[in-house]
Amino acid sequence: MNVNRDIHSHSFELKVTSHISVYSSFLMNGHDVKLILAAKFDSKLRINNVTCVADNCTNYELVFERVFSVPGDAAMLNSTLLSPDVFDFTAVPFNITWFSAKTGQEMRNEAGRILVLQETLWFLSTTMDDDGEYLAIVRTPSQCYMQSTILVITLPKDGECGRPLKAYTPLTKGTADKVNCLLGGYVAKLDSYGISSSVKWYKGCDPVLEDSGSQIIQDRNKLAFHSVKTEDDGIYTCTLTFTLDGVTVTVSETTEAKVNDNYFLVPQVHEPEKEIIKEAIGSNFTKRCLVFVPGSGTPSVNVIWLVENKVMFDSEPSERVYTSNLRSWTQDEPKGVWLERLLLFAELKDEDFYLNYTCRVFSPRGYPDGYFTLLPTDPNIILPIGLVFGGVTVLFVVSVAVYYAFRIDIVLCFRRAFPVLYTNKDLDGKLYDAYVAYPSPGAFGFSEEVEKFALQTLPEVLEQACGYKLFIAGRDCLPGQAVVDSVDENLQASRRVLLLYTASTFIKKRHTNSTSSNNNNITKVGEEADQIQSGTSEGNGGVGFGGDDKAFSDTRQHLECVASMNRALLEGSLKVILVELEEITPAQLALFPESVRHLRKKQGAVCWWKVLQTRQQWRAWREDEERRGKDSQVSPSLSPRSRFWKEIRYHMPVRGKRAVYPEKTALLNI
Repeated sequence: MNVNRDIHSHSFELKVTSHISVYSSFLMNGHDVKLILAAKFDSKLRINNVTCVADNCTNYELVFERVFSVPGDAAMLNSTLLSPDVFDFTAVPFNITWFSAKTGQEMRNEAGRILVLQETLWFLSTTMDDDGEYLAIVRTPSQCYMQSTILVITLPKDGECGRPLKAYTPLTKGTADKVNCLLGGYVAKLDSYGISSSVKWYKGCDPVLEDSGSQIIQDRNKLAFHSVKTEDDGIYTCTLTFTLDGVTVTVSETTEAKVNDNYFLVPQVHEPEKEIIKEAIGSNFTKRCLVFVPGSGTPSVNVIWLVENKVMFDSEPSERVYTSNLRSWTQDEPKGVWLERLLLFAELKDEDFYLNYTCRVFSPRGYPDGYFTLLPTDPNIILPIGLVFGGVTVLFVVSVAVYYAFRIDIVLCFRRAFPVLYTNKDLDGKLYDAYVAYPSPGAFGFSEEVEKFALQTLPEVLEQACGYKLFIAGRDCLPGQAVVDSVDENLQASRRVLLLYTASTFIKKRHTNSTSSNNNNITKVGEEADQIQSGTSEGNGGVGFGGDDKAFSDTRQHLECVASMNRALLEGSLKVILVELEEITPAQLALFPESVRHLRKKQGAVCWWKVLQTRQQWRAWREDEERRGKDSQVSPSLSPRSRFWKEIRYHMPVRGKRAVYPEKTALLNI
């Protein structure tokens, strides 16, 4: 701070580098001098013989709205410094001082003339000398703020009622319309003081009557017309009367109302409609604002786009985000004008999302708007889901195909790897893993090959190589034991039945022509060959090959078939494994008993004849290898790893290691 002073003349100039007024008091040469350091921009205030320049506090400069008045009317100057945007005036102590920029004097209460109420400076009866700029200074313990307001005093025109400066408002003929009283700020302030007030309306110099038919005073803020007529055109003045500081004063505002034949109602925003729009980052995007203005003629309406309440002015296509020119077209039914303005994005970026874009209409009828929120599109999960689903489907199909192709190998491998998961069959009270039933000598379908397969091949593979225990008739029967007892007892002691059959096993030969079991064909005997049909072996619940027991020259074979089928199909207590020793043609299969055909269709048969075909090929290969001097290997037909024996093992009981509970063992022995 630089102070140049003349002690003798008590004249000095004080300069402070700031834009804010400072109120201070200090004692100089025994005199109590109050310095008001106030200035706006580069201006100076001269108080008596003291010139002050303020540059230390916040300057909110000139209030945009000026206050107009005429001599004799009241005028109110209101500062906007008491606002949360400036400081927390509800918690921080402060005081307000008003000054006249013209004289530099502090404005003080003057009876009947001036009243200072906090942020408001009242002129109860203005004069031409009151015209000028007034400064409000707010001080807090740590800050100070200043703001200027201009009061304009004009003389009324001779012979004219109302204010010389008039507002303008259009009235639409034939519609309900209104003229606003521009004294709403006065009314609100008086209401905050608890002071009552009244408004009287004038058209020209004549008061407006409430029962005039075409108009009605709704309240202190507007004059409403039920239906505007041509004669409603004119100059309207609203005069506010109130009592302040014991003085009854008035203040007026004048509006020129022009009745137009063209009419327009409140604009209707059709697009956007408070919607959420999702778009991909990097894409271009266009959204239109579509507005319909009911009425006739050319409306005084403007349409703008705002983003987060900031006007978007760019209208050049060279900009990344811009708006189009306003386009309009008329419509007859309903009558009105359509307005359209586009919002265009050449490329969407991250900063464009999660914002509200508002289309607002500015019209004398109001400011309707619509908005939309722009969000990024959801991740495209259809393709990943499709790929995953497709992959799972393919994997499932492949897995099913692999399982059915290698089902037997998979199951056998699993049994071998996890025997503990299967129950130990040795504890179920059974003696044999399988009962071998085959055509005995003298029975249909018997041959040396069949007997060799039953008595040599099966034991060699299943018993010696695989460890199963078999009951084979003709090998394990007790001498002198009744056939019926032997069959029933040993079937009950077995877990499976291996039913070996050929093409002629179930067919009776009535003519000299014989059934060939070597070439897999049956010599035609016309229609004289009878199929051994199923019947009731014991009572009503058995399944047999009944009707003609002479079809079986071997009683054992008949009993084996009947008992095993009865347990397999009716009781479900025994599983029968069909072993097909010869290839069966459809004609031959048609002659089989219905129970055998049903079981074959349900679970299939293990075909030994396919092994024979493979063995013939293998023999040719072995003979060729022997001629070359190489050692021969075990025949594939006798290897437990061959397809045929894997199928047999697949159907045979599982040799598990898990022990069963005694209760289960007891039940199995019943």
